[in-house]
Amino acid sequence: MNDSLQGKIVAVTGATGFLGSHIVESLSAAGAQIVGVVRTPEKGAWMLSEQVQFRKADLRDQASMEAAFEGCDAVVANAALAIRGRASLAEFKEANVDGVERTLRACKAAGVSRVVLVSSVGVYQVKMGVPIDENTPLRTGFRLDPSLLTTNWRYALSKSLGEQLAWELAETLDLQLTSIRPGPVYGARDKKFSARLRGLATRSWTLLPGVRVPMVHARDVADAISAALAREVSIGTAYTLGGNAHDLAKVVRTLASLLGSACRVLRVPLPGGVVFNDSLAIRDLGIQHRSLEQGLQEVVEFPQ
Repeated sequence: MNDSLQGKIVAVTGATGFLGSHIVESLSAAGAQIVGVVRTPEKGAWMLSEQVQFRKADLRDQASMEAAFEGCDAVVANAALAIRGRASLAEFKEANVDGVERTLRACKAAGVSRVVLVSSVGVYQVKMGVPIDENTPLRTGFRLDPSLLTTNWRYALSKSLGEQLAWELAETLDLQLTSIRPGPVYGARDKKFSARLRGLATRSWTLLPGVRVPMVHARDVADAISAALAREVSIGTAYTLGGNAHDLAKVVRTLASLLGSACRVLRVPLPGGVVFNDSLAIRDLGIQHRSLEQGLQEVVEFPQ
């Protein structure tokens, strides 16, 4: 990714998390100075450099975020309550809806007008076999669809409501907003999706449905965010970033081979699958998805 952010100061909320750490690396490579806005700055010690500093703040405390954003040119609103089985809808909304509102209001108070919101493909009303793009309706309530097989509906709904609120606030507060809708995300340091794939690939055998699963590498998402900040064309636009769809059995076989595992993968053929159309992000942001083999090799080399 050749887009330069030289001299820009960019705040990243949730900078020490899985995706957040990749965002920091991508922004740093593009020349930006990074302010990691996190609850526990000590967790980012391994990322500290001349380009990266940390400030303590919390999504529940707007004043702390206002202070953390002071002097920044842009904010990447990445922090969120991720998929967690036992969290209630109220807990998801507190982080992913109310937290988004506090973040954007803190941006306004701190004089930061440029914001990239990290949303999710979970915001869409998914239909099996129908390509999903930016014109697909967003969730407004509970809805039965194929994505619920892999996604917590409370998480998906809260991300949808949070993004819809963000667009309303962007207009009210005169903010220059871009939304990136990634997922499912995999890559190095991923303790969720990638860890589950690793678990399947290291069994003696595993039975898998023969469906195509969309996968996007964390660094490809991070590079899209960096490009969005560097390119004015992205202002006022939402981008789908679901990556390429891969046969699940092939994914696990490929990972098993890279790990040197003798796992026997049994495939049960099933029709359909979910496919996301990333053409707008490819056109505007210059994204080129890495191959499955390259992405999984990084998972093997850097598991934590």
